Amino acid sequence: MKKLISYLLITLLSSLLLLSACVQEIPAPDPDVKDPVEENPGQDSDNVPEPEVEEPIDEGNLSPTPEEKYEAHQIVLYFSDNDLMGTYRVEKEIVVREGDQIEKAALEAWLKGPDHDELMGLINSKVIIEYIENFGGVAHVSFSKEITELNLGSSGELLFAEQLAMLMQQFGFEQTQILVEGRVGESLLGHLYTGEPIAANDPESYLWVDEKISREIVLQNVAFRIFEPSPGAEVKDRIVVRGLARVYEGTIMYEFEDGHFILAEGFTTASEGAPGWGEFEIIIELDEVSKYSGTVILYEESANDGSRRHELKIPVKVK
Repeated sequence: MKKLISYLLITLLSSLLLLSACVQEIPAPDPDVKDPVEENPGQDSDNVPEPEVEEPIDEGNLSPTPEEKYEAHQIVLYFSDNDLMGTYRVEKEIVVREGDQIEKAALEAWLKGPDHDELMGLINSKVIIEYIENFGGVAHVSFSKEITELNLGSSGELLFAEQLAMLMQQFGFEQTQILVEGRVGESLLGHLYTGEPIAANDPESYLWVDEKISREIVLQNVAFRIFEPSPGAEVKDRIVVRGLARVYEGTIMYEFEDGHFILAEGFTTASEGAPGWGEFEIIIELDEVSKYSGTVILYEESANDGSRRHELKIPVKVK
């Protein structure tokens, strides 16, 4: 009996020691950490909100994105009339993004063509301006290869080079070198030598588009375009011939004859020589003889042998 009692006491003591060791292993609560239920009385412990998780920072895009700035600039563009007889000035406002080339933006506006009905652009939309660089005060303008596919003829090619040089002149370049894909060539379309820079003219030698007078051509050939008189027109006291000429040094020779005799002859000078078209006016005073038919003959003298070239006959009736 005593042995049984001793065994029970030993077992009880062992159980108490084991329980004491388990209680010591439970960590005491941190006094600085507040229970969410105690911090928000009345809130159900099952509805405690989860802590917010911050989005990860994109280390590859740490720089701020500034707003793009644009500036307006007044520029002058140059376009041909619909008959490729001359070049006219047009004032235009363009908007350029800060940091972009104003010169390149101006040429791109030129490529788009004019808004005026009596003017035309020379370049199609496929042509790209690759770059513009300053080499010793000369503007180097490089076009994409599509520029060589234009069908302008000799007059159109001359006008193209002229307009390009005038566009760059307003930005301080008196000369402009044409390049195709970064290379200088001897010719652009086979009519004009482009191995050297093109010099700009005086801007004041070009009319503004508002100064352009709409005139109808009544008679023409490769050297002359006549506004008046119309073929067969009736005249009295004098004959006034007005038009455009594209002749060497602008010198125009003329005669007035009645089929038998030369009644008047002389020469005048157009406002511009070839290859440009210059304006001219000829006034032929008539004598008292009336009621006959006559012919005004315009021509150019060859610089080589003095022969007549590009004759244009205008028949008239004298009252």
